[in-house]
Amino acid sequence: MIQFLYPLWFLALVLLPIYWYYEWKFKSKKKPRIQYALVDVIKDIQKRNHWSFYTHIIIKSLVFILIICALARPRQVLVRKDISKKGVDIIFALDVSGSMLAVDFKPVNRMEAAKKVAAQFVQKRDHDRIGIVTFAEYAYTQAPLTLDYNMILNVIDKLNVDEQQSGTAIGSGIATAITRLKNSEAKSKVIILITDGRNNAGEIDPFSAAELAKTLGIKVYCVAVGSTGPVDYPFVDPIFGVQYQKVMIDMDIPSLNKIAQITGTRKVSVATNSNELNQILEEINRLEKSEIKQKNYYEYEETFTYLLVILLILMLYDVLRRTIIRKDIP
Repeated sequence: MIQFLYPLWFLALVLLPIYWYYEWKFKSKKKPRIQYALVDVIKDIQKRNHWSFYTHIIIKSLVFILIICALARPRQVLVRKDISKKGVDIIFALDVSGSMLAVDFKPVNRMEAAKKVAAQFVQKRDHDRIGIVTFAEYAYTQAPLTLDYNMILNVIDKLNVDEQQSGTAIGSGIATAITRLKNSEAKSKVIILITDGRNNAGEIDPFSAAELAKTLGIKVYCVAVGSTGPVDYPFVDPIFGVQYQKVMIDMDIPSLNKIAQITGTRKVSVATNSNELNQILEEINRLEKSEIKQKNYYEYEETFTYLLVILLILMLYDVLRRTIIRKDIP
């Protein structure tokens, strides 16, 4: 970008029309003194004088414009941007208990629906560390906090319901997520708890875990997945293979609301279909934004010297045109 340090010099360009008028009014009327009466010579002189007159005006005008531009001090502005970004540290605490096999997110079960929206959430983040914790009867860290989103997406893709464990240890899931966040220096620390049940396993009370999260400045967003009525649940028939039966899966919404209240987040969001679940994660994505600060540093490179070079070339040409290049009339 070109910037002029003294742009008011350009006001002097209003003198150009005055100069043009003066040249046309007074100098263009002058007739050359002819010493020969030869017609061809007269025509040649008139032709060359006509060309010389306009060349003279053009060169002088260009010289004047270049002088004004040089006095205005043009300079190249180089902008260097210093961008500092403070990301959010996020842990997904994902329920992998057997109830997540319920098929009320048709055509997929709760587990696959949760994996899909979690992956979409990860793909929309930038400069945030993300980790994965799963829990059923016990809680495990599947991926520590990392900026390697490809690794996180690969972990999410390979998650499956753990049918070997019975029970849902929500408190243990929150506590395990806290251990991954407690030493974080991020401006915001977040646990996204996705579950479809109530705490019925583990040695850690969910409310105690929530109080610890609050003490450490960690927010817990609670997302309940699934409907509250009878839902299709798969079972294997030895003759007909996988079949479905209606089962009741109890969700403890009041407890999830209390966890959210303790840590200072919104009430639990209940998703009964994939669209609702996606909207909930989208809203959390909007609420937890990375902080980006940008400072601009400006460097200037003077460019008026280039104009001076062009000016010298024009002046040299004008001198040569008047002396060497122009032929004397005999």
